[in-house]
Amino acid sequence: MFKKLILSIMALALFCSQNIVFGQGTTTSSMYGKVKDNNGNPLVGATVVAVHTPSGTKYGAITREDGGFNINGMRIGGPYQVTASYSGHSTEQTNDIYLQLGQAFRVNSTLAENTTALREAVVGASRSALNSSQTGAQSIVDNDAINLLPTVSRSIADFTRTNPLATVSGDNTISIAGNNNRFNSIFIDGAVNNDVFGLAASGTNGGQTGGSPISLDAIDQLQIVVAPYDVTIGGFAGGGINAVTRSGTNKTTASVYYLTRNQGLAGKTPTDNPNVTPEKLADFTANIFGARTGGALIKDKLFYFLSIEAQRETTPQPFQFADYRGNSSQADVQAFQDKLRGYGYDAGGYLDNPDELNSNKLFVRLDYNMNEKNKLMFRHSYAYNESLDANRSSANSINFYNNGIFFPSTTNSTALELTTQISSDKTNNLILGFTRVNDDRDPIGDNFPYITIRDGSGTISAGSEQFSTANQLTQNIVTLTDNFKIYKGKNEITIGTHNEFYNIYNLFMRQNYGSYTYNDLASFMTDAAANDYDRGYSLVDNVTGDGSDAAAKFNAIQFGIYAQDEYSVSEKLQISGGLRLDIPMFLTQPRDNPEFNSTTISTLEAAGKDLQGATAGQAPGAQLMFSPRVGFNYDVKNDNNTIIRGGTGIFTSRVPFVWPGGMYTNNGYTVGGVFNQMLVFNPDWQNQPKASDFGGADAIPSGQMDLFVQDFKYPQVWKSSIGADKSLKGGFKLTAEALFNKTINNMVVYN
Repeated sequence: MFKKLILSIMALALFCSQNIVFGQGTTTSSMYGKVKDNNGNPLVGATVVAVHTPSGTKYGAITREDGGFNINGMRIGGPYQVTASYSGHSTEQTNDIYLQLGQAFRVNSTLAENTTALREAVVGASRSALNSSQTGAQSIVDNDAINLLPTVSRSIADFTRTNPLATVSGDNTISIAGNNNRFNSIFIDGAVNNDVFGLAASGTNGGQTGGSPISLDAIDQLQIVVAPYDVTIGGFAGGGINAVTRSGTNKTTASVYYLTRNQGLAGKTPTDNPNVTPEKLADFTANIFGARTGGALIKDKLFYFLSIEAQRETTPQPFQFADYRGNSSQADVQAFQDKLRGYGYDAGGYLDNPDELNSNKLFVRLDYNMNEKNKLMFRHSYAYNESLDANRSSANSINFYNNGIFFPSTTNSTALELTTQISSDKTNNLILGFTRVNDDRDPIGDNFPYITIRDGSGTISAGSEQFSTANQLTQNIVTLTDNFKIYKGKNEITIGTHNEFYNIYNLFMRQNYGSYTYNDLASFMTDAAANDYDRGYSLVDNVTGDGSDAAAKFNAIQFGIYAQDEYSVSEKLQISGGLRLDIPMFLTQPRDNPEFNSTTISTLEAAGKDLQGATAGQAPGAQLMFSPRVGFNYDVKNDNNTIIRGGTGIFTSRVPFVWPGGMYTNNGYTVGGVFNQMLVFNPDWQNQPKASDFGGADAIPSGQMDLFVQDFKYPQVWKSSIGADKSLKGGFKLTAEALFNKTINNMVVYN
């Protein structure tokens, strides 16, 4: 059903694109303005041609009855040359215009009568011109800033810091305007590139490894939106991060780069304590090699851009056994290690367990100027991020190398964009995207039960990391976005849709190979029973490890439709008002549990527990989430140097699927377990004991239940802001901003 639904909607969109077809993440810029004669009268039917000079890409428009014109879907960057002409009048040319992502750049022209002279107006400092269409809080990081600003992780997070309303903490965790980091949206070329399942703290695909989904060298501009009152932008309660990639031009360019860090460049350990002597860091390596090239396959017509990058990092985690505070000696630990070898298992070392990150990225983009009215973009990115996350030994713990995590993650993301200037008063932008992510978390080394030794003030741990033994995640996300614009008099009307289709597979059974805990090392060495044995396992098959059917498998959709009117009250004042409707829904229902619904619920309610209508087998229903928004932009002197702007509106967020995903496995039928048992160690990871091996049986249904209340609402935030921008000399801009957030709905979990 999921595939048929996607194919049907895509077919409808492609059919409509020939006429009136239906962006979430902004990928382009635009121009607008008026052409008048020297008496201030509008010139109807004047020709305006904008040329992106590096690529020869042409955009054209014919002025309407009021002399106004609009050009959408323009390549970011520049320089642009804009020419306005009209029969019997002079021709005016404006040069050196640079466009920022999402910017609406105003170009007004005055054409004198009865002359063939060419008048040229050179626009200075266009790179820093204010955005006369901006209403809410946002920031732009253009290509110059990406090249100049310092970056350690070479990730999107480093540049999100440029927005004062964004904070970035450990593991590149991005919080915008004080909201949960999983309530952000991340788009690359208009296609969803969130980790929509929500396990990566960074919010990006492959983020659990510490890697990034795309090479920084492939990104042209970044946009961080906090409170955009444009209804075409949504899917978040925190903020939206939108990246647009580089494209080729008529000039062939190439770059090769090599970045390296090591202990010699890092200096000594930092300290503020005068009694502590700084020490040289242990040897480490952090190397990145990359190359890119771009150019024209057909001059002024077909362009390419290609980027490759390889990353290799090794971070040591040295440990001196003399610092260990546990009861066991180094000889005792060696004897423990030898006993494990007797079972055929190599636990690895424990004095220096280095972390590793290996990454390979490939990016390719094609831009095709079909004609002056139609532009087509195709891009594909591939990222393979692989981490070996070793647990470090410390004064309180001995960790062997092979009880760490081996985490390979593969992301393939494709986007197709068609921008069309249908006529002088109609434009359209269509984006199709597909992203597939495969995260296959596993233990380092051979499979083996997990062992914990309580060793006085210390702990000794060995075996397969207990939360990586049955852990797989596959995400397939299809994005369909379309914006259709109509220009009528002083009105710019937008009608659009943004839709996301999700197909999720998530397997997670903790301690699937068995987990044994001993109160001292001697108990394990003498084959005494463990003080605690725990194990989670499948109730639907006998598969241990990856491949089990005891997984959450579900489909979901988020539809979005919207309409908006941007009204030019005057050349100084523009106001906008619109309504966005998001309709999230699960297409897959969790398994029903009649016994729970008929017996357990009444027992809980009799004990005073209010389940608020929650029942087993009930996913959150389809909802109509309304997001009305209004905004304004006032150019004080009509010179684009001082702007006052603001607005108010509601923003609806998707939820990370890791939270509702539990209802598909924690239903009493799928995953079982045995806990707090005493058992002699069994080294066979494939034949670990179940409840039946202790003289009992798995009570089915039983176990943890994940439920949703009957009137569950998706997260919504009401945002209001007021801001002022002032263009200063030297290309600087001064901004003052005040933002007020009020949470309308949020997720709350009760035990």
